[in-house]
Order: sequence, then structure tokens, then C-alpha cells
Amino acid sequence: MKTTSKLIIGAGAIACTLVGFAFATPIVNLASPLLAVGTHNADVETHGTGRTASGQEFSVHLRTEGPMTVSIQDGAFNAGGHNGWHSHPGMVSVTLLSGSIQWYDENCEPTVYHAGDTWVEGSQPHYFRLIGTGGVHLMAVFLTAQGAALRTDEAAPSCAVALGLT
Repeated sequence: MKTTSKLIIGAGAIACTLVGFAFATPIVNLASPLLAVGTHNADVETHGTGRTASGQEFSVHLRTEGPMTVSIQDGAFNAGGHNGWHSHPGMVSVTLLSGSIQWYDENCEPTVYHAGDTWVEGSQPHYFRLIGTGGVHLMAVFLTAQGAALRTDEAAPSCAVALGLT
């Protein structure tokens, strides 16, 4: 490959990266140390069943195609914080320990979560912001492909601009 071609390809890659940063929405007022990270070096295919306290059947299934990493993260946002538009290359289960948030899906449909609530996120773009005057504290358990980042920054969808979610 000629040097000129390499320079053009390199400049194009840099420009795409910068454009991606320009359109991604930032995380604001977050501290989020990882508490534990572990790997499972094969496919996972497992399930569990049981009964709820009222006797109803409960069932959960987990299947991966390839090795996975499990990461546990402790997150704390100060008042006015938000996590920017993003997705996950896998799944994450989030439990809100204190405070309240307004969570938005890719269609800007809101759901309010309070301390004690848990929800599951996946590869669809989403966003949340704190509501109220205090901060929030949460714990998250990520299931991702080995070597994948925990999060992928996303551009805000068109519906977000009118709602001030950028």
C-alpha cells in the first residue's frame, strides 16, 4: 500500500473517532470504581427455577455464545448528574441503593426508579438523569464478552434534543 493511501486511511480513522466523540453525550458527576472483575472461559448455558414467596413459579435462563466477563461496579452520581446516551455490549443489572433517577429508552420514553428498584439494560441506547436535590448510589453487575468495554457511548436520538437529554 502506498504511503499516501495509508495517510488518507489514517486521517479518515482519526476523523471518524473525533466525530464519534463530538456526537456522544458525556457522563456528568460520576464516580464508579470496579469492585470485582472475573472471567468465564467458555460458553454459558444454565438456568434456575424456584418459587416466589407467594408460590408462583420463577425461572431464569442465561446463555452466552463465547467466554464472558462479569464486572461489579459501584456508582455514585452527585446532584445534577447524568450518564449520557450509551448502550452495553451485553447485559447489566442495576440496583439503585439511594436517590431517584429518570431513565429513558431509545424512544425517550421515561421510567422513574427509586432506592430499592432494580432494572436490566442491554444493547439498546438509553440514558438517565438524577431527579431531586440529592445524589444517587447504585450497584451494577455487567455480563459482557471477554475483552469488551462495559459501555458504548451513543449519539443522542433525535427525540432527546426536544427534552434536553443531550
